[in-house]
Amino acid sequence: MTAQDRTRLTVHLGRYHTPVMPDEVMEFINPSQCSAIVDGTTGEGGHTLLFLKNSNANLYCFDADSEMMILAKKNLTEYKDRVTQIHSNYSQIKEQLKEHGINGVDGILLDLGISMAHIKNFKRGITFSDDQPLDMRLDATDGDPVSYYVNSLPEDELADIIWKYGDERKSRYIAKSIITERRKEKILTTGRLADIIQKSVGRHGKIHPATRTFQALRIFINRELEHLETAIPKCLDVLFPGGTLVVIAYHSLEDRIVKNIFKNSDKEEFQILTKKPVVPSDDEIKNNPAARSAKLRAIRRID
Repeated sequence: MTAQDRTRLTVHLGRYHTPVMPDEVMEFINPSQCSAIVDGTTGEGGHTLLFLKNSNANLYCFDADSEMMILAKKNLTEYKDRVTQIHSNYSQIKEQLKEHGINGVDGILLDLGISMAHIKNFKRGITFSDDQPLDMRLDATDGDPVSYYVNSLPEDELADIIWKYGDERKSRYIAKSIITERRKEKILTTGRLADIIQKSVGRHGKIHPATRTFQALRIFINRELEHLETAIPKCLDVLFPGGTLVVIAYHSLEDRIVKNIFKNSDKEEFQILTKKPVVPSDDEIKNNPAARSAKLRAIRRID
């Protein structure tokens, strides 16, 4: 893909989504040599569109969010004959492909980042940049919103979640403040939760003190790490010889899981293509700040 092609594609997707590390993803998966590719985290379809424009492959597009699937369908309509949308979390990749009569694929992408549509359009409380309902579910039909747990979990369990998934050193102070404030009135919005956290620990530096807690609650409510641990071995199982799995992680908890599973894979069957994680260039971060924490790892089934 030439620089001109990439620029044209980025402009086309600008109002939807800018795919992270598009050149690197294309280099590792090489869609022109593929007949079947899975985008396990399709979102608005940024990476999927890249695959479609540069190959004749069939795309199997997973998403747990039916609202997101509507956006992707619209964005991918030009290639609808080669797109199969699958309403499922990517952790069910093996089972879902089998249901669709697919025994294996040549490439799989898992981009674990949160879609901008979830932040800007769906108003599910993933961000506290404006006041939204405290929901945080990526699939709004799956279980209870995070507000249920914020208002019902014991203090020690809440603190453990904030520490485990957010690496928040002040998790005990934050949990204690949440318990105190919810006794006065239920915590139902992102604005109120963010204010409670800021008042409990203060603010120092540019990063809002609620950032790690919000990350922790989002990971917890969506079972993100559990899904990832389940999915990667299944992804490796469904790769054809010569097929490649690419995973883009955005925080250390995710990246550690990917690194360890890759490291422990059968060395006679799989080749790790990234000794160290690939990170975005300075130019990409400048043009797409959402990419700044991305780490890409790739592994290939030996041909």
